[in-house]
Amino acid sequence: MTGPALDRRAFFQVGATAAGGLLVTLWWKGTASAASATPAAGPPASAAAKGASLGAFVRIDPDGTIVIVSARPEIGQGVKTSIPMLLAEELDVDWERVRVETTEDVDAKYLDQFAGGSTAVHDSWEPVRQLGAAARATLVAAAAERWGVPAAECSTERGEVRHPSAGTLRYEAVAERAAALPAPKDVKLKDPSAFRIIGRPTRTVDLAEVVTGRTKYGLDLRVSGMLYASIERAPVFGGRVGKVDSRRALAVRGVRKVVPISTEGTALASGRPTAGSNGVAVVATSTWAALKGRKALSIEWVDGPGAAESTESLRARMAKASGEPAGKVLRNDGDFDEAFAGAAKKIEAVYEVPFVAASPMEPMNCTARTTETGCELWAPTQNPYSARSFAGRVLGLDREKLKDTVPVHLLRPGGGFGRRLDTDYAAEAALVAKAAGGAPVQVVWTREDELRHGLYRTCGLHRMRAGLDAKGAPVAWSHALVNPSRYRWQHSEQEPHASEVTPDDFPAAFIPNFRVGYTEIESVVPRGYFRSMVPGVNNFVLQSFLDEIAHAASRDPVELRVALLGDDRKLPYDGHGGPTFDTGRLRRVLETAAEKGGWGKRAPAGRFRGIACGFVFGSYVAELAEVSIGRGGVARVHRVVAAVDPGIVVNPEGARKQVEGAVLDGVNMALRLEITVKGGRVEQSSFGDYPFLRMADAPAIDVHLVGSGAEPWGLGETGAPPAVAAVANAIFAATGERRRRLPLRPSPAGRA
Repeated sequence: MTGPALDRRAFFQVGATAAGGLLVTLWWKGTASAASATPAAGPPASAAAKGASLGAFVRIDPDGTIVIVSARPEIGQGVKTSIPMLLAEELDVDWERVRVETTEDVDAKYLDQFAGGSTAVHDSWEPVRQLGAAARATLVAAAAERWGVPAAECSTERGEVRHPSAGTLRYEAVAERAAALPAPKDVKLKDPSAFRIIGRPTRTVDLAEVVTGRTKYGLDLRVSGMLYASIERAPVFGGRVGKVDSRRALAVRGVRKVVPISTEGTALASGRPTAGSNGVAVVATSTWAALKGRKALSIEWVDGPGAAESTESLRARMAKASGEPAGKVLRNDGDFDEAFAGAAKKIEAVYEVPFVAASPMEPMNCTARTTETGCELWAPTQNPYSARSFAGRVLGLDREKLKDTVPVHLLRPGGGFGRRLDTDYAAEAALVAKAAGGAPVQVVWTREDELRHGLYRTCGLHRMRAGLDAKGAPVAWSHALVNPSRYRWQHSEQEPHASEVTPDDFPAAFIPNFRVGYTEIESVVPRGYFRSMVPGVNNFVLQSFLDEIAHAASRDPVELRVALLGDDRKLPYDGHGGPTFDTGRLRRVLETAAEKGGWGKRAPAGRFRGIACGFVFGSYVAELAEVSIGRGGVARVHRVVAAVDPGIVVNPEGARKQVEGAVLDGVNMALRLEITVKGGRVEQSSFGDYPFLRMADAPAIDVHLVGSGAEPWGLGETGAPPAVAAVANAIFAATGERRRRLPLRPSPAGRA
């Protein structure tokens, strides 16, 4: 579903632009032909003169401009700035001379054009730097040749090649000759002590365009002859169209066609059907006409068995299953049963989490045009490979030829948060475009569509048990999760539990008798990605339950965590961000958050503090939340202090923004977000009943980047999970009430 990862097996290709500059790209065996990947010919002269970049990562123009292409989707995580910084660092140029451009097409020569899982910087760290170093090496070789000196005697600085006696040459002066030289076999990367760009706070390269509204998103696309479509989908999950009366819809001015669509019986790359795939599309000359025609439709629906499902029925089924032996035991250290039976103090609790929807600011949309041989897509997506695969498969195209038959043009998404990793909307667009007879069609979702027909982070019930010895130390721990698996919905080849729980999460390995079990139940509600999927849920449960243990043992919650972590050591970690987990790095961020947040000191009047920590997507994070309790027991978060160790921080300014955004999402998850189902239908319809934080409700956020010098990992999702647990623990400190069901509303009888 994703593109090939950058790795050490890559080969450099060096060539010249038509205007005489240097063009460097990267290709590897087995994924594209050398002819398709090599940039030797360069772009057309007219394109090069305009500074356009066709098929290259970096270009040096004769006027000294350094053009770096950013190929990964920019969904607000800052990769359009941070990844070019890696290349510019090794190229050894002034950042002020760099112009960053984005590619519009998905092509093998751009390597991995994917954004998800907070992996972009980590996956690019070494290969993209190698790319910059390769360009630098060819420039040095060209200058050394002109001077008649050994290349080893030359150095570079700020876009110049220097020699102790020969003098200096700017890169553009030797770029044309450098382009004719063979690519270097091996390149030497800078020592981090020599970094001038990496680690320097750097403004987002297109910040002005974004804030002034000049940035073009998916919904801004206009193609000649384009039509627009809106889809009325089955209101009940799993339902289908019975009868359609389209006469009133067709009478609406601008409506061209009314098209029933269905993906029943269609095999997609992952094997699963698309969500909301059965419905009726209204195709028109404008979005307004399509929406008006959709409203005029008269449809009889066949609801199917999904109509019997509700949030309450799912809760009852999960509760029943949680009282039975786990469907699968994922970790079983020591002997939990014996240790729990002999414990001096026993603690038991049940935690619940709801379905939630990402619902990014720009609703789902995709434009498609079918041809005799395939389909062309214009997609604002995090995963263009998935969009290509889904669209091609619903059209019945040869899977082995999709790279050629389904070209994908990347558009800027107005937010992703994991929702745009699943590309059901691309499959829908392909189906509608086929029915429209060849005209390009932009399928547009409404906010109501987003909330009622999307893919949701799954719900779940966690039954927790712990036993303490006479000194208050936890000696037994059991975590039993019951939920509908995301992987089961996707018919993934991976085990259903793998998308739901990581058995190595802290405090695993720190309590001698430790058991993790998983039981799967079925649900008709479609499940998909969501920002900080697994840790977003499980960190809330684990860190809240640790807080319960600390209070039951009359121990300080920070002291308990520090004691469990113990000495610095690296432990095996079989999860995202592994293969090891560093106890010292987690302890240091925990101690930093506690110190900077004033843990152990008196809080402002009426405010209370909670703390949580975790190893999330390869980074270490701890957060302290400060809350107050208002009328009716409603909590308000005033302040969050975050300490984060993602390894080397490429762009501190961007890193802080990512943590701040993730913290806000964590507070949203803690206090507000919940999708409920009744009669197989989602009850929420818009931001009025699915409310995100308003500006006036946003807490002050204080971010501390704790450097470790380790290889960098992502920050797009890292800050969200501990925020949820920290808020929950602060609410307990304020009220003495342990709220165990998200969102953390005041609990009526039986809810806590």
